[in-house]
Amino acid sequence: MKIVQDYLQELGLSEIEAKLYQGLLEKGPSTVMELATHVGLKRITVHFNIESLIQKGLVTESREGARRQIVAEPPERLKYLLDQRFESIKSLRDKFTSIVNLIDTNYPQAKAGEEIAMKYYKGKGPVELIYQDAMKAKEFRAYVNVKELAKAFPQNVDAFLDIHRKRKEMQIWEIMENSNEAKKYVKKMPKERYFYRIIPPHLNLSVVDYMLFDGKVAIVDLKEDTSGIIISNINYYANAKGIFEFVWQMLDQPE
Repeated sequence: MKIVQDYLQELGLSEIEAKLYQGLLEKGPSTVMELATHVGLKRITVHFNIESLIQKGLVTESREGARRQIVAEPPERLKYLLDQRFESIKSLRDKFTSIVNLIDTNYPQAKAGEEIAMKYYKGKGPVELIYQDAMKAKEFRAYVNVKELAKAFPQNVDAFLDIHRKRKEMQIWEIMENSNEAKKYVKKMPKERYFYRIIPPHLNLSVVDYMLFDGKVAIVDLKEDTSGIIISNINYYANAKGIFEFVWQMLDQPE
């Protein structure tokens, strides 16, 4: 059963271990050879992985003379693995800050990325990092195609609303396309510390999101694969901000 297989693997079992555990639950107590035949794997592969399942506490063995049988522990035993996983993650989280500080101290090159003028991102997951960075800004400006952005990152509206509400020092200026989606979007945004302009209907924004924040210019494009770029350069940012403010003044204030 795929849903069970996936869950077992999320708990830390390998694909083969998960398959063997399910096979034992289906077949009941079995010899290594019987189990190998049942799941369609080689005997040596089953033998090796059964030892791992025994170590994890999901399988036990019994012997009657020279005959060795493998028995699956009840599914409730999985709670033990879940608890172990939770404790492991908690331990990693507790150590995170000290480990990062240790890396920064002993591996100065780890901070080299701070000096990079450009960073490229490909795929939705990596591009999300751009938005996470943008949400830390005190001042955020953007040319945004709301209609297209909502298709690719529907969660961003609520995320920016939440951050804007919590961070009282944050101000947002956005220039967007003339669409029903854009008009619905601005109605959701609070009136305080949020400002917007809508471009004339005959104009289009060629990029989906062009953002200015914290001395950076970030561009997100969805034309082919989702991709993005961050340019960290104070002069480039200042010029882009100046052009943004010029365009802002040229557009009519919304009624």
